[in-house]
Amino acid sequence: MFVFTQQRESQAVIKKHRVYYLYQAVKYGGIRHAADILNIAPSSISRQITLLEEELKTPLLEKNLRGAQPTESGELVLKYFSHALEQEEDLLASLAALQGLERGRVTIATGEGYLRHLSTMIAQFSKDHPQIEVQLSVGSSNHVVRKVSDNEAHIGIAFNPILEPNLRIHFKKDHALKAFLPPQHPLTQEKEPLTLAQIKDYPLAMGDISQGIRQIIQRVEDEEEIILHSTLECSQLHMLKQYAIGGGITLLPEFMLYEEDRDRLQLHNLQHPYFNRTETYMMTRRGRQLPPAAQKLLVMILKMFP
Repeated sequence: MFVFTQQRESQAVIKKHRVYYLYQAVKYGGIRHAADILNIAPSSISRQITLLEEELKTPLLEKNLRGAQPTESGELVLKYFSHALEQEEDLLASLAALQGLERGRVTIATGEGYLRHLSTMIAQFSKDHPQIEVQLSVGSSNHVVRKVSDNEAHIGIAFNPILEPNLRIHFKKDHALKAFLPPQHPLTQEKEPLTLAQIKDYPLAMGDISQGIRQIIQRVEDEEEIILHSTLECSQLHMLKQYAIGGGITLLPEFMLYEEDRDRLQLHNLQHPYFNRTETYMMTRRGRQLPPAAQKLLVMILKMFP
């Protein structure tokens, strides 16, 4: 005998679209910032979160705090949402596996310095698989780690990142930091590797502290008890390189020197051993089932690095 039982009125039904707005508010550190990113009114996000709180009969965001800090209940709801997204992606990946590489989307989080190397490979992949959308999220090493760790990117490529335990490392390669100098710069006459004490007396461009490059420079500053004062701070690596072409100094991975730069820039070794221990990492989230398209791209990227 089959008995149909109606759902109890007291049992809340979680509406995923409302949880999505809670997730975005927490992700971007506030309702107003999330609204700017999503291009909707802040009141719309606030209303959806308020309705969700009423339905679940519990506060989800801490009151009277700057930004958007989840309560303990809010953390549980966000954990549910993240798990639901993982299950949905696993299902779509399994369905895609039955269809081969016919359609889908792959997100790669990467540092700016790898774009030139990735562009040719992605162009070939898109030519072979035109129905698959490839998304690139470009940012600092911290950005890449967060994107992969939070399941917002399938694959991450970062320079000297601070790794988290939930990441699986597929590849790492030594990429030393070098001083980039124009040929006419006085320091090009030095025969020995350069020290920070020598560099600090000249105009210098550096990235911001969220970048793996700047983090390793800061470690050396601490070791040598020297503070470098940059005349330009910029998160764009190509701008840092242009600054050096114009007469200054910057510190970048050696792979940032392209063939067309060789007449305009010289690379000089740096003395501190930390500068020679920097590495490129390729990572995915541990335990995440990659869809077939992402697996294919992963293999192609591995072959891209000699």
